[in-house]
Amino acid sequence: MPPVADGSAVPRALTTRFLDFWLLGGASILIWGVMFALEPFREAWAINEHYRHLVVTTLSLALLVNYPHFAVSYKLAYTRGRAFVLGYWWQLIAVPSGLLALFAVAYVYYDVRVEQVDGLVWAMQVVEGWGANIQVISGPRVGDLLLTLGFNLMILTIGWHYTKQVYGCMMVYARFDGYPMVPRQRTLLRLALLSVWVMVFVDYNLAGDFRVWRGFNYSTLDLPDVAGPLSQLLVLAGLAAVVYYVFLANYRAVGQRPSLTLLAPFVAIYLWWHPWTRQDEYFLLLVPLFHGLQYLAFAYRMERTRLRGTPNPEVRGTALILGLILAGWLAFEFVPDAIDTHLDTFGTWQVFFFFTAAMLFINIHHYFIDNVLWRFRDPQVRAYLFD
Repeated sequence: MPPVADGSAVPRALTTRFLDFWLLGGASILIWGVMFALEPFREAWAINEHYRHLVVTTLSLALLVNYPHFAVSYKLAYTRGRAFVLGYWWQLIAVPSGLLALFAVAYVYYDVRVEQVDGLVWAMQVVEGWGANIQVISGPRVGDLLLTLGFNLMILTIGWHYTKQVYGCMMVYARFDGYPMVPRQRTLLRLALLSVWVMVFVDYNLAGDFRVWRGFNYSTLDLPDVAGPLSQLLVLAGLAAVVYYVFLANYRAVGQRPSLTLLAPFVAIYLWWHPWTRQDEYFLLLVPLFHGLQYLAFAYRMERTRLRGTPNPEVRGTALILGLILAGWLAFEFVPDAIDTHLDTFGTWQVFFFFTAAMLFINIHHYFIDNVLWRFRDPQVRAYLFD
């Protein structure tokens, strides 16, 4: 186990070695295996009933996992002080301001027809000339258009965020385990994981159809069909390259195998996202939950280190957990639902506007926040994760 700069030993886990394995991917692999294996037997009531109950189960678990994982990213970013926020003004000031402006325009001009806006008519003509899916920017109303753009931006950032998080999990555990990775190997691993991002975005936008989220219909991009198999081949090539040039090469050179906890998030991301391993309920409902569990393991380590040595750390930690749960519930559900109900947005436009806008805002901004939070060269990250 290598020493850190001050000569002290590198810790061995974010929580414990046992829990880290399950939190960073082990639990998701096990549950995927069960659900994938039972998929052919869905006609049996005793099996299908549990699949059906997952909708309610995951909605409840979101209060304890998904929402707090978003909330804690805001806590970690905006409590770093003025210098940190201004130093990353683009991600922490400009992006949320731009998103707020986007949704403000969508609200004020929701009922305006797209064909009444000259610039949008011109954009529709340009896109149609490229052979792209004109449904994405055709409206029919300006509000529908802007929310659709928001959904497509969220899908674009999801794959990037998930794969970067897996890379971070692996790099931290490589440090914990003293598992060697030279810069060339780290670059290869990063590119292989980013190819999963490309595949996710391509796969989501192949059909050019309408998707529905809580009653809101939005269109995907209708990419060429050949992009699907090409992106999948790219992912498989990246996977093979990592196995050969990283894991096998290291074993041949120094006789060291990667630990199961280092491998767990790597294996999990392929099971989560590849079309060949997809089980619908798992993909739609459980993958976000397992992603949140990965994140919370890191947040736990950061907050536990920060609270170490403070008076009554158990009381402070409990208050933080309850505060994150409450903040997530208020931001995702209670406040936007109350505004939608008061303004009757669904009765007016057939969309829960603030409920949808809050979900899009937090999801999109979260990815930009994490772009500045989890940098290994950041002194606080290094101190809190590795002390």
